[in-house]
Formats: sequence, structure tokens, C-alpha cells
Amino acid sequence: MIALITPFAVGLPLLIFLRVLSGIDRFEREPTRYVIAAVLWGAVPAVILGLVAQLILGVPVEVLFGEKSLGSKLIESSLFAPLTEETLKAGALALIYLFRRREFDGWVDGVVYGAAAGFGFAFVEDCLYLIGSQSWGDWVALYVLRVFVFGFLHGFWTSLVGIGFGLARNRTGSGLVKVALVLGMLALAMLSHFAHNTAVTLIEASGGATFLVALFNYAVVAALFIGLAFVAADRDRLLFRRYLADEVPMTLKAEDFWALSGLGANAGARLRLISRRRRALIQAAAELAQRKRQYLAEGNRDNIGADIVAERARLAQLSALARE
Repeated sequence: MIALITPFAVGLPLLIFLRVLSGIDRFEREPTRYVIAAVLWGAVPAVILGLVAQLILGVPVEVLFGEKSLGSKLIESSLFAPLTEETLKAGALALIYLFRRREFDGWVDGVVYGAAAGFGFAFVEDCLYLIGSQSWGDWVALYVLRVFVFGFLHGFWTSLVGIGFGLARNRTGSGLVKVALVLGMLALAMLSHFAHNTAVTLIEASGGATFLVALFNYAVVAALFIGLAFVAADRDRLLFRRYLADEVPMTLKAEDFWALSGLGANAGARLRLISRRRRALIQAAAELAQRKRQYLAEGNRDNIGADIVAERARLAQLSALARE
């Protein structure tokens, strides 16, 4: 029974976490197929390769320090786990960045794709831990700890790497700077993962509770993502004002332009408080703004110019219909 219930009990909260986090992308939602691909990457190859790598790396450590020693636990959980897991989860981001660049518009997309890969990894990891529970009492205690107390952390860590890829995406100039941005954020994700695992291992070894670690994690992550939400909203308003102002009035009506640049469009679109037609207009405007930015930064790479023409025509049609 535990094995049957666990995947659903773990999957639903993680799905809600991802849904809420994806709202940070104010207008242009990532294609569902790529988000699902990131989840699957985190859930399958990242987990399998991570387990294999940690088993191989752990053999000499356990021989040297002893299988149950504090030294072995610290090295394996605080060093090997962050190094292998963050690198492998970042593989999903690297694949989308390299082969689907047109759907990787910036750091906000990186946050969403990174969270998807991280939550996919967390889903399988949590299921493996919970299915091994000896009783329902143990299951409930472990479920609360892993899913609700620490459940969002893998998504958070991989989101940091996603920010690095997103910043590199819109960076012009030296490729070394782009590599440095990605590796720097990967190192930050590993460091955060290291700090968390070290704190938990030491507290468990001393018989202490994990409450303070959990409280600190929630405070840091909540503050970061609240800040990112405000930054993302401001970025979107600037994006529309910079790249769509010259589309008024031929492509976009003036009232639609100012509505897109306002504070209320985010909540209305995300909560579906506006019509489907208005949401389609918002999506088309976001696509056009992103393509124009990419065109100015990269030229007509991947035939972006043709996309601009198509998106401009679609936006003009939707803007004309929106007020009918």
C-alpha cells in the first residue's frame, strides 16, 4: 500500500510547487513539452547517474573512514552529493540551452526549467526514501520532512544554475563570460547544497532537531523568490516598453500597450481572471518582444526575422479582436 500511495502523495505537492514557481514568468509561459522533458531528465538519467557516481565515489571513502562513520557521511552527503547531483540536474538546462535556444529567453526561463529538473529529481529521491519506510508512522514523519520541509530545495538549487544559463543567453561578447556565468551559478548551487547537507548531517549526528535548518531554508528561499518575482515583473514591463512601443498603433492598440506594461496584467493572466482572447494577446506580445530582442542581439539567427513578421501579424489580429 505504501508503494502505491507514495508516488501520488509526493507528486502532487511538487506539481503545485512547480505551478506556483512558473508564475514568475509573467506573460510568456514555457512550452509544456520542454518543462516535462526537464522533469523527466531530473527524474531518470540524473537520478540513475547520480546513484552510480556516488556509489563509485563512496567505496574508497567508506573503506578509509568506515561505512557508518561521521566522516563518511559528511564526505558523501556534503561533498559527493552536491557535486554529482547539481552537475547532472544541470544537464537538462544545458540541453535546452544548446538545442532549443529559442525557448530559453532569459533567466526567468532558467528558473522554471531548473525547478522542473530539480523537482523531477526530488520526486524520485523522495519516493525511494518513503517506500522503504517500515511503518505508516515512519512514513508520515519522513513524508512531512522530505516533501514539505525540504521538498523544494532541489528545485531551488537547480534554479540557481538556470539563472546562470539565462544570464548567459542574453549576454553578448566573449564566450568565456557566458561560461563563467554558468559555472559560477553552478558553484553557488553546489555551495548551497553543501551547506544544507552539512548542517543536517551534523544536527542528526548530535541528536538535534532539523527545525532550525528548515526555518533558515524557508526564509532564504522565500526571500529569494519573492525578490525574483518583483525583478521579473519589472523586467517584463521594461521589455514591453522597449520593444513594443514602435508597434503602436499599427500592430498594437495604445490601450493594449499600456495594459501590458501595467502591474495588473500578471495576476490577471496567471489566475485566468481575463478572457482567453486577452491571454492569447499577452502571449503574442511576449513572443514578439522576445524575438525582437533576440534579433537585435544575434541578428537573423535561426530565421528570427520571419518569426517577427509572423508574430507581428498575429498580434495585430489579436489586438483588433480583443476589444470586440
